[in-house]
Amino acid sequence: MELRLNSIRLIDHDQAKEFTFGEIEKMEEILAMAYINPEDFEEMYLTPSLKLHLFNEHGEVVVKFKQDENIPKGTIAMPVSIWSNQLTSTKNGKLLNKNIPVNCEATRDPPTPLKELIEKIKKGGINK
Repeated sequence: MELRLNSIRLIDHDQAKEFTFGEIEKMEEILAMAYINPEDFEEMYLTPSLKLHLFNEHGEVVVKFKQDENIPKGTIAMPVSIWSNQLTSTKNGKLLNKNIPVNCEATRDPPTPLKELIEKIKKGGINK
């Protein structure tokens, strides 16, 4: 299913704070997260035990998710983080992090580990 990704800032989900004061596991728990409208949840036949595989031409990640009635149908929201950055791009020197087309499918795979994303960046950039 194609959805539109919007990366958002949440007061309790701050990457810098979690990286500075937290543990990697806590950072992964809080930031490897997506918020999805309950109607999209039903259309995708999701269950709480599943994860979401999000991918587009820029990259891919697996994240946990929560239903949120405040998220518009057809949209998926993620905290600004290394996970959401895998799906963003730049144009004319500006970060594009709103209304990004992403394919979304259910998976039983675990969330993409932080260390794996860091290694990916070291090998060739955020979206490689």
